[in-house]
Amino acid sequence: MGWLRRFFVHNWWLKLLALALAYGLWVLIVPAERGPVVEIGVSVPLELANLPPGLEVVGEIPTRIHLHLRGSELRLRRLLPGEVGVALDLRRASAGNHYFRLTAADVEAPPGVEVVRISPDEVRLQLARR
Repeated sequence: MGWLRRFFVHNWWLKLLALALAYGLWVLIVPAERGPVVEIGVSVPLELANLPPGLEVVGEIPTRIHLHLRGSELRLRRLLPGEVGVALDLRRASAGNHYFRLTAADVEAPPGVEVVRISPDEVRLQLARR
């Protein structure tokens, strides 16, 4: 029985340090948001960014874009409305009718969330000079 006590008590601080390091590595390697991978559909607003001065949008603009997102169930359940959005960059746009193709690069989503599908995937805008 004395050997068992010696096994746990001898160099106890080194054993505690090793246990703390093992736990720290486990926390880093095993993601906190594990779980089954699921897909959800969300409707987000379309934001028109960097509209050149002197131009304005004429006609109807789709206000909502429907996204299919994939990620861990826990991550998607904790998803806040402001964390996901679609921003269409109009920096290089000129006057006239334009069709803009929406891609996953246009979607702002947190890490661990993958964009599977965008609907509609094309936006028609008519830009005119003021």
